[in-house]
Amino acid sequence: MSLQREVIAPPLPGLDAGRSFDQQVSMVVRGGEFLFVSGLTAVDPKTGERMLGTTMSETHQILANLKLMLEAAGSSLDKVVKVNVLLHSMLEAPNINEVFSRCFPEPPPARTVCGARLPDGVRVMIECTALA
Repeated sequence: MSLQREVIAPPLPGLDAGRSFDQQVSMVVRGGEFLFVSGLTAVDPKTGERMLGTTMSETHQILANLKLMLEAAGSSLDKVVKVNVLLHSMLEAPNINEVFSRCFPEPPPARTVCGARLPDGVRVMIECTALA
């Protein structure tokens, strides 16, 4: 097993939240045999513009962006082992469940869902760990 740490560049400039939102963060880091993806919000992958919408639409956009990022790192949604979801309201959990059931294979990855006060009208933030 490789114990190296490597920052993976996002495949499209709009997915680099560190650059887009002036944050000190690497969006995807390979640590040994794992990929760690920072908290993603719904953005247009080409422009980096925030895409505020419903909980379902934001979740769908985040998972589409996550798929792009994982594939750029040589992984996929099939290799996700753990997902952490932050929601503006826990009452929205059934809505993310519906989107997750269409995007992740059976059996789905481990997941934690927490209510959180999210910035700038964001309804959902998702981070994950995947096999490299």
